[in-house]
Order: sequence, then C-alpha cells, then structure tokens
Amino acid sequence: MGREPMTEALAYFINDAGWLAPLYYVLSFVVTALLPFIPTPLVGALGGAALGVGPAVLYGILGLGLGAFIALNLSRRLGRPIVLKLVTPSVWAEWESLLGIRSVFVWGVIFFILNVDFAVVAAGLSSLRLRDLWLAAMIARFPWLLASAWFGDLIFVSDTVMLFALVLMIAGMVVIGKLRPRVHHMLVRWAERRDPGALARARRRAAERRMRDERRGPPTLGD
Repeated sequence: MGREPMTEALAYFINDAGWLAPLYYVLSFVVTALLPFIPTPLVGALGGAALGVGPAVLYGILGLGLGAFIALNLSRRLGRPIVLKLVTPSVWAEWESLLGIRSVFVWGVIFFILNVDFAVVAAGLSSLRLRDLWLAAMIARFPWLLASAWFGDLIFVSDTVMLFALVLMIAGMVVIGKLRPRVHHMLVRWAERRDPGALARARRRAAERRMRDERRGPPTLGD
C-alpha cells in the first residue's frame, strides 16, 4: 500500500535532499535560535519524521549546541539592542526581571519549563559564564528534543495522523502561549526565593545596561 500525498511529499523531499537533509536540519536549529518565534519542538518533530528518531536526536544535539552558542555569544556581545530586535519592549521588560539570577540551576529550570529559544538569548545578558549557560541549556532542552523527534517519527505514517497531530500541536502551542506569562511570573518568584536579591540585581543591571547601550549607540559586528 502506497503512501498518502503528504507523507509521499515528505518522503520525496528527504530522498531528494540526500546528504544535505541533515545539514538543513542542523541549520534549522540555528534559525530558530535567532528567530525565536519559530518553535524548536516543531523542528525536532520534522526531523524525527524526516530522519528517524536516532539521527534526528544526534543531529539535533549538534543543532541545539550550535544555535545556543551563537545566540548566547551574540546576545552577550551586542547587548540589549539585539534582543529588542526580537521582541517588543513590553515583553522584554518581563525577561529583564530574570537577569539578576546568578544560579545556573535556576536558569536550567527556566530553559526546561519555558523551552523557548529566547530564554537562551535573554540568559546571554546575565552575569553568568556563557559556558555554564550553554551546558545548562543543552541538558535542560535535550528531553524536549528527544520527545519531539520521537513524536515526529510516530506521526509519519499517514496523512490523517499527521493532520491530527498538527492540530494538536498548534492547539498546544496556543495554550502554552497563554499560560507562559503566568509561568514566567511564578519562575521569577521562585528564583527570588532561591536567590534573594535577584530582582534587585536585575533592575540594577537593566538600568546599567540601558545607560551603557545609550552611550555606545547602535551595535555593530565590528565593535
């Protein structure tokens, strides 16, 4: 029995891409790291459907690591102006409340629970070492990569299953988007209990960074 149109098209793309398919997959994680409105679990699911669970996870680790490395370093180097290119000032005001946190463990929890690439970008503006933040991001996000790759491999059986799964995924992302501000607020309060003074430090660092960014003007890669 042959494949249905959607699964047949996906299979054709995989076969046509050949050895470039893993490269496209890895680069997709870099794109999601720099354009945080693209959900990384969706990339992982597509990788699972296209490559299978094992290759999707292995290549996904490479993609996550490369994406997190680039996001953290760009954020640390270019500063606040770069994050304001990605989100609105009102959204960034919520994230700034986390920048005083000096616990890698707390940032790991944030990476795991929120599982959004912008959390990694925001973490780059904290005072922690980038190496520690990178490792925390990799450990915290690996379970999501594994689950999404498995899910993608599971739904690559028929058009009906793929459409049903897509509807569920979109609905889930909408619900998570609605709950995220509340979860974010809870994480801030939890972090403050674990690290007293985190909020005060965040406000002070935010004010210092705004003043520094205003003095140096728009960032350039050549700075």
